[in-house]
Amino acid sequence: MKRILFWITIFMLKLYSQNKDTSIIFSEVMFYNSSSIPNGEFIELFNTSYTDTIDILGWKIKYYTSVADQIVDAGQGTKILPRQFAVIFENDYSGGYSVPSSALILKISDNAFGTSGMANGTDRDIHLINATNDTIWSYTYSANNSSGYSDEKIILIGDNSPSNWANSLILNGTPGGRNSVSPKEYDIGLVRFKTTPLFPVLNDTVQVGVWVKNFGIRDASNFIVTFKYDFNNDGIYDLFVTSNTINYLKSGDSLFIISDSLIKGLSSEVKILSELNFTLDENHVNDTISLLIKPGVSPGTVLISEVMYDPRTGEPEWVEIYNKSDSKVNLKGWKISDVLATPTITTITNNDFYIEPKSLLVLASNLSIRNFYDTISSPLLVVPIPTLNNDKDGVVIYDERGLMIDSLFYFSHWGISKRSIERISYDRETNLKSNWAASVSDSGGTPGNFNSVMNIQPANPSSIVINEIMYEPLTGFAEYIEIYNNSLDSINLAGWKIVEGGGKSFLLSSRTKYLKAGEYFVISSDSSILSLFPYLHESYFSNNLKIFNAPDLSLSNTGDILVLQDIFENNIDSVAYQTKWHNPEIDNSKGRSLERINPSLNSNDSRNWTTSVNPAGGTPLIQNSVYTKKVSTSSKIEISPNPFSPDNDGFEDFTIISYQLPIETSQIRIRIFDSVGRLVRTLADNEPSASSGSIIFDGLDDNKQPLRIGIYIVLLEAINQQNGVVEKIKQPLVIARKFK
Repeated sequence: MKRILFWITIFMLKLYSQNKDTSIIFSEVMFYNSSSIPNGEFIELFNTSYTDTIDILGWKIKYYTSVADQIVDAGQGTKILPRQFAVIFENDYSGGYSVPSSALILKISDNAFGTSGMANGTDRDIHLINATNDTIWSYTYSANNSSGYSDEKIILIGDNSPSNWANSLILNGTPGGRNSVSPKEYDIGLVRFKTTPLFPVLNDTVQVGVWVKNFGIRDASNFIVTFKYDFNNDGIYDLFVTSNTINYLKSGDSLFIISDSLIKGLSSEVKILSELNFTLDENHVNDTISLLIKPGVSPGTVLISEVMYDPRTGEPEWVEIYNKSDSKVNLKGWKISDVLATPTITTITNNDFYIEPKSLLVLASNLSIRNFYDTISSPLLVVPIPTLNNDKDGVVIYDERGLMIDSLFYFSHWGISKRSIERISYDRETNLKSNWAASVSDSGGTPGNFNSVMNIQPANPSSIVINEIMYEPLTGFAEYIEIYNNSLDSINLAGWKIVEGGGKSFLLSSRTKYLKAGEYFVISSDSSILSLFPYLHESYFSNNLKIFNAPDLSLSNTGDILVLQDIFENNIDSVAYQTKWHNPEIDNSKGRSLERINPSLNSNDSRNWTTSVNPAGGTPLIQNSVYTKKVSTSSKIEISPNPFSPDNDGFEDFTIISYQLPIETSQIRIRIFDSVGRLVRTLADNEPSASSGSIIFDGLDDNKQPLRIGIYIVLLEAINQQNGVVEKIKQPLVIARKFK
């Protein structure tokens, strides 16, 4: 019985010894040493145990088919400590490698591994044999290395497959130290801070946290994170906050740790240092991280004010910005970027540079910008402005923290080539198309000066109206369109345009151009208008005439639509003219314009348009030949002029019937009767009407024939929604003509 117990004990001891033996592995093999280190072949072992010291006295290395080589003491003993590397050199190795002092150095009894050293060009296997002649570990190296580059095991605790080995990344390998291709087993690190809010401003309450990541191949547990606060950024930490112990973090996972202390009322720079405390950590480089928190500016504090993206030849691209706040702003570290196609971000300045409150700053690619503008009243910084596309692109301004302070995305139709686009209001959003317009400055832009379009207000509908249209001129003469300022104020025509039905547009003025109350403005296809109307040569008229030097204005002879738009592309007036608007009494309307009878009446009422009776065929920049004044009245019906003479001589050819009704809305019927009560003309038949209105009468009957001279009766009836007549008004009208 005692003998049986003896052999069981011996078996268990041997089994325990073998289990401990397997903690020793091959971790690196230098089979093709550099010529700079003679006799430099080596084999590295590693003790994977965290607790056991292994004595390898009597162990051997067997290379390929050679007789096994004995591993011998090199003066440090033969015991490999837990997690220690051991390097076995040839017996005649005389130095050359840099081996950490923490490693155990051993030798083999012979001067070479195997018979004459390990092969450099052929794959060979090596074996680790313990004192009882058991093979503990084996590895077959792949002979594809360059001189001086070893085979290294990637994951030391991993399997021994070829995929878990790689060529060293470092010349002469890593004998006695961590393999260059190996990840660390235990490596947790601080990745980055996160603040809430992400970009704090003055007086904010700020919460701080830090991301921790497990970079190691083993799960980590039992570590803590400490936050240190330096509220004055003077190098002295005023507050220490330690997290609870974190019990577990899986390999590859991340964890967000929040500090228990808040920064209340942020008023100046605060420095925070975070430290990681983990006993098993094998990499301390990423165990600390710092953050400087300082109150920044809010988005919209600095605004993009003007952009020159399509400059003249020789002129640099430039961007103007505006500090909207009441405090100066330091632009150190700020950046500017374009958007398309790949954003290019450049630094505005690396030095302290303050933009004063309520002030402008010009950012230009070079100083040649001064050659194009008489004065640049604000500071100018030379900045490598990213190249801006002419068709569409964007401009983005970032502060030193990377926060987007303002951004603009523009299109070419927002402006005019060779002119900047200017912001109209600092109180409206940046990316509103209606908040930008082409500069109307004579110099094409206003860098460093307040924008020429600043605070322009949209025009009121019908404040300016289309007043005359020459759509079918005589051969060789110009088409033209006339507009008229029907308001009581001067109106800036800068950026205004007329758009015809086919989509073609005509810019009235690219610069400041005020049209006074009661003034006319004409656009003409070419200069032949000056031959037909010689008075236009006079400076008084020429200032209100724009000639396009084009074949025509694309006006259709069969009818077209014209739209007058202000700088914001608001429709101020529109006319859908037709050929039947011409006076049927005039046999040939070619070479004669359509003239508006009264600018205050409906633009699309055919009764408000007729053929010009001026012998020259039109009246550009002067009062229309058919103009009839509308008389305001407080009576129920007023006819003016009365009498009138519809003889096409340009004098009182039309009369205007104005009325006021006792109800706000109704349907109206206006009929003309002769002296014996016969109906000769129906001017309106159940037309919707407000409480007041006006209708033009041309002196023709329903068959478009001239009425005889004499007295006629105008009968106006107002009909309510129930078709009941609520008002009936009669008024005499006299048609007269000159005696011949």
